[in-house]
Amino acid sequence: MISPDQVIRFVLDLAPWIAAYLVISLSLNLEYGFGGIPNFGKVLCVSGGAFLVGALPGQLIAAIYNLGEGLNYFDNHAQIMPRINDVLARDPLLSTALLIFTLVAAMLVGAGLGLISSFPSVRLREEYLAMTLLAMGEILILIGDNYKNLIGGTLGVFVPSFLGWIPVPTRSYVLTALLVGLAVMVFIFVELLTKSPYGRLLKSIRDDEVLAQALGRDVVSVKRKTIILAGALAGLAGAMLALTTGAVNAKNYNRANHTFIPWVMVLVGGAANNWGTALGVMVFMISSRLIDVFKRELQLYLPFDVVWLTPLLLSTTLLIVMFFRPSGIIPEARTQTLKPKELDAIKTGQRRLSDRS
Repeated sequence: MISPDQVIRFVLDLAPWIAAYLVISLSLNLEYGFGGIPNFGKVLCVSGGAFLVGALPGQLIAAIYNLGEGLNYFDNHAQIMPRINDVLARDPLLSTALLIFTLVAAMLVGAGLGLISSFPSVRLREEYLAMTLLAMGEILILIGDNYKNLIGGTLGVFVPSFLGWIPVPTRSYVLTALLVGLAVMVFIFVELLTKSPYGRLLKSIRDDEVLAQALGRDVVSVKRKTIILAGALAGLAGAMLALTTGAVNAKNYNRANHTFIPWVMVLVGGAANNWGTALGVMVFMISSRLIDVFKRELQLYLPFDVVWLTPLLLSTTLLIVMFFRPSGIIPEARTQTLKPKELDAIKTGQRRLSDRS
């Protein structure tokens, strides 16, 4: 029998992951679903935001308060981090300001990496662009794993406890509320953006780039701005993942989890539909977490190791949806720029003109 406490713990463990992956998938949906930009290097901006959380705030506090006493931050990370957390626990205002600064900085890093990746994005065809962005994401992961003075190399780093001033029993609730609140704000922002004239412009470029250029639109500029904005959102998602896990290690960020799985979420849920993307995230995150929770019970009924069940379900679901509902569970909604009465009036006028002629 499942107790209410177990349900609460399950939700508290699951909600931050749903929030972070929702932001990643929304940023991908903005690029691919609405803009037609096949970004297979999503891990680039996600890991960039996470690396910022692991590299900057801890060193900043250690330098301001001279907590390292001239020692290398990463060589003595285990001794310095408790001192950093003590400082943050005693000063809620400092902790809050540092958290906001870190989130903004992660978005700026993501936007900067998006700017860098936008240069090949506006010059290469889709298949070459996908390979180039995929390679760029792998390069940053290799740097983080091998360059010790970024995020500690292979050992990684701990994230400062920004919420250390909050009592332990309620800390997880506050963190979950913070991350879910950020995801909701991102969802509202992307939904309003894609329903604005800018969103319609993105769709027109996706559907017929030559026509958009013929009508005087700066296609290169629009694509670059979209990639930068999506990069900023992905950087925020990386920071959210770092806050969820409490540590940053380059090995935890890879193309499978932070590029391919968001692609599956967007395609299955429905590209160019933010509600569909949210549904795809919910379905896959809840399914994978339930498999983790009940893996011992499931293993009794499986002829293979339970660790393969999640990727098998992901791939099978993707194939089924692509065969029977290629537009996704919730397909892209038709956009009407005129009201039905206005369309009827135009049709009536056209009929009268044709009758006169």
